[in-house]
Formats: sequence, structure tokens, C-alpha cells
Amino acid sequence: MSARSTAHPSASAPTAGSGPLRIVVVGAGAAGSLVVFHIARLVAAGSAGNSNTAGSGGDRPSVDVTVVDPLDPVSGPAFGTADAAHLLNVPASGMSVVPGERFDFVTWCVDEGLTSPDDATYFFAPRNRWARYLRTRLDEARAATGDRLRVTHVRSTATGISVDASGVRVTTADGSAVVGDRVVLATGLPGVGDGWSPCD
Repeated sequence: MSARSTAHPSASAPTAGSGPLRIVVVGAGAAGSLVVFHIARLVAAGSAGNSNTAGSGGDRPSVDVTVVDPLDPVSGPAFGTADAAHLLNVPASGMSVVPGERFDFVTWCVDEGLTSPDDATYFFAPRNRWARYLRTRLDEARAATGDRLRVTHVRSTATGISVDASGVRVTTADGSAVVGDRVVLATGLPGVGDGWSPCD
């Protein structure tokens, strides 16, 4: 799996009680979706966000995530293909998104009827099936946070990043800006193409 991301802190981190921790994720592909997935797990466990914010349970962590990308989640070059012949280059046993549960994707493939239990460990699944698996686990993780996590998808292209007194500012193609306390660059792979091939 190719999914790379880079975190960039702001000049000043928020203090407890100052409102939700604001995280801007640039990229909604596999890398960006995995970032949101793991943030959701941390929020659900109570180990991420600022306390004393507006959760229904009172003094509970709260995180506000804004994803900036014109594409749908997990729709980038690596996993956005609709062709079932485009397979993962790693077997199912190496593609779990759940820490400590190596065979989570294996089990999911069996439950979905994609392969038999005997063949599942070394099964090379279609890339679009792994994308659906990630979306499923992401939806589950977000649901587990209750109202402690808010995720907003800004369907635009990020064109610049700067740091000022308000935090990290991500400028989008339409000239607007998304402000956060942290930013994660999860741009993943470049677009596919055939520019590498020799001309006839």
C-alpha cells in the first residue's frame, strides 16, 4: 500500500478548553482517509483533542477535522480504480488498517465472499475492494466517536499553506482558506499516466 502523509504543527498549539483541536487533512485518498480513521480511533479512546469542549458528555475530547480534496474518500490513483482486474500488490494478510489486528482485512474478505478461509491469507484482492474495506472501517470508527469528532469535506484543491497567528492556513483553488491548529499533507501518489512509455 502506498500512502504517505506529513504532519505540520502550527506556531501555537491550542490549550485545553479553547475549543476543538482543528486538523486540516490535505488529501482524501488512502493516506488522508487513514489519517482520519486513526484520529477517530484516538478520539473514541479519549486520547485526542481538547477537553472541556462541546461534547454531549461534558468534559470530553473534541476534534474538528477538515479534509481538502475535490475527490471522494479513497478515490485516488492507487485505489480509485473500478476495474476488478487491478489487484493489490500485497496479500490480504498485509493490508489490515486496524493496529494489532493483522488479519482484519483477511476476515473482511472472507465475510464478503471474496475468497475462501483456506485461501484468504494469501489472497490478492481487487484494489477497489480494499477501498471499500477502508471506507467501511472509517465509517465505523467515526460512528464510535459520537459527537466528539466532526469531519468536513471541502471539495477543492489546496494551493498553498501558511502559518500565522490563527494557526495553519490552507488556501484552496477558489481563494478561500481553511484554518487549523495542525495540518497533515496526505497527497499520496501522483496521477496515473503513460508519459513514462517510449513513443512508437
